[in-house]
Amino acid sequence: MEGLVIYVLIGVTAGILSGFFGIGGGVIIIPALVFLEGFSQLKAQGTSLVASLVVLLPLVGILAFFEYCIRGYTDLYADIMHCYGY
Repeated sequence: MEGLVIYVLIGVTAGILSGFFGIGGGVIIIPALVFLEGFSQLKAQGTSLVASLVVLLPLVGILAFFEYCIRGYTDLYADIMHCYGY
């Protein structure tokens, strides 16, 4: 349950800052996953691509997501929770 709250808060924070400052959500999501959840950088990058798939860049993001997924650098549970917040 604790992971759920953190993942949703990361997504909400990334969404708010993206809206206010025009930054990409990955600027927030990737460092937050690395420092708060202990993800490796590659796993954090792969996980953050789901926000791109669902919200931002479906055509480009899906190819990158599949590459990270094939190599095992994604966490689908965290991905789904980010989508709720983002």
